[in-house]
Amino acid sequence: MAAIDDRQPAGSAATPPGTLSRRQLFRRAGALGGAAVFGGALASLLAACGGGTTASPTTSTSSGSTSTTTTSGSTGGGAGTPAAAGAATPSGAASSSTATTAGGPVQRGGTMTWAYTAPPMKLDPVWTQALVDGTVLSQIVDALGRANKDGSAIEPALAQKWDVSADGLTYTYHLRPSVKFHDGSTMTADDVVASLNRNKTMGSYMWQLQEAQSIDKVDDQTVKVTLTTKVASFVARMATISNGIFPASQIQQTGKNEFTNPIGTGPFKLKEWVRNDHLTLDKNPNYWDNAPDGQPYPYLDEIIIKQVAEDTTQVLQVQAGQLNGGSAPYSQVATLKTDGRGQIAIFPQQQVYFMVVQVTKPPFDDVKVRQALSLALDRKALVDRVTAGTAQIANSFFPKGTLDWDPTLSLPFDVNQAKQLISQSKYASNAPTAKLQFPSGSTVGHDNAVLVQQMWQQVGINTTLEQVESSTLAANWYKGDFESISGYQWTNGMADPDQLVEFFFVTPRMNSGYQPSQQASDLATQAAQELDPNKRQQDYFQIQQTYNQDVGGTISLYYTVSVNYLSKNVRDFYRSPLGQPWWWTTWLAK
Repeated sequence: MAAIDDRQPAGSAATPPGTLSRRQLFRRAGALGGAAVFGGALASLLAACGGGTTASPTTSTSSGSTSTTTTSGSTGGGAGTPAAAGAATPSGAASSSTATTAGGPVQRGGTMTWAYTAPPMKLDPVWTQALVDGTVLSQIVDALGRANKDGSAIEPALAQKWDVSADGLTYTYHLRPSVKFHDGSTMTADDVVASLNRNKTMGSYMWQLQEAQSIDKVDDQTVKVTLTTKVASFVARMATISNGIFPASQIQQTGKNEFTNPIGTGPFKLKEWVRNDHLTLDKNPNYWDNAPDGQPYPYLDEIIIKQVAEDTTQVLQVQAGQLNGGSAPYSQVATLKTDGRGQIAIFPQQQVYFMVVQVTKPPFDDVKVRQALSLALDRKALVDRVTAGTAQIANSFFPKGTLDWDPTLSLPFDVNQAKQLISQSKYASNAPTAKLQFPSGSTVGHDNAVLVQQMWQQVGINTTLEQVESSTLAANWYKGDFESISGYQWTNGMADPDQLVEFFFVTPRMNSGYQPSQQASDLATQAAQELDPNKRQQDYFQIQQTYNQDVGGTISLYYTVSVNYLSKNVRDFYRSPLGQPWWWTTWLAK
């Protein structure tokens, strides 16, 4: 993963003028006693990202509240440049009303075919924890806000602005007018209230609205959320797809069941989903965000998402013209950069690879064993041999680039100390054995597992390896039915550490059975509510130290970049540091 300081947004030299970075956002919140200017100050960024014309934001302050109004604008690219090999930033951005390049204007239409090693499992954002599911849903569903292109700030989406009361307990969202759902109905406050109440009462993300005392319709275009206590990340929470907006009628019809045919407002709509085979998305002709040519995004007519279990096979299919995009093994990056049959596009990510361990099962139920297993890992060897040197050694369960990632931590390599800890564990007189599983088709999962097996053997842990079909392994992971897993990673889906800490430290704790102390759990709650950025940082530093000491439910290995392999005709593909592909700005040269 590229070096990304948490004071500097990924993929750019500095925070664009007029943009509230994550740290500035919280500092502003503290300075105003909670009356933060969350809704705007984004026009400079919108223009810099190649969007349509935007007016300068106007800020008005009245007694008891602060509000910022941001006019609707586009945030997409559209310069029409091929995805450059090794590019760590979007391949282009248009500043004029017509997107053109030396090769001509952007060309609308066409079908793009993309591959993932694992298929989508769930299409309901309140239930899924999987990256592929989130990727698909990010094309279908919009929330009230969304992370900007570099993942450093929140910008308007289905809400064109929001106001925060002086006491920091009331958020009033003003909806973008005339937004259409995929079924042609117009979005209103009733849909927003129903969607947020659904997330509050069911699914994996109820915590995001646990402090919401009430979610009320003010009028057809306005929604007010009243909190019981201050929440530092509330605006960031409202910009995640788990708080995506659906028609109230679909919510009523679905009840407590999962969505299998989600109706959103996003740039693409679901056309077909054949489980364990493929999924097809059609363009949304009524999308609310306009491209530089004055017409709505997306440029593509259709996206077909296929399961191709081996990333090496994905490379071959791109070269054969059967795919337009997928992933490539780290070991092939150097060769593919000079191969004229495709394009390598590399983007920084807030992403960490780790081993998942089930702390309720032997031998992982002994913290001394878990500490030993971490100490036994030569992470530099893993980086060099598995990622061909493209990754960086991890020091925390926080991905590098996350707000309040602690750069002073380390995960040392010490075989002698690891052996000593094993001798002090409850398995000292009986050599521990472990089963390490990895998903089929995952080169990284396999290569990590082979090396880890050797490293753990050196400290007396006999490890058997088992390849498991990827969807089966994922289902077992959801249920906590495993011993240890290689090949899984976390990519931040929220421009704030709140969600990351929730999933690793609070619930579901990566389905690992990890149980932090009550003091540590209270610290996580305190950090989520703390508006002072310096105090909040110290809280998150302590949480990372505690997790490293406990070896939680995961053993962090390294921080990675996103390696994408594209056909030669793909233009303006971009993947944000939060893992989302901006397929609505992507187009195909004909």
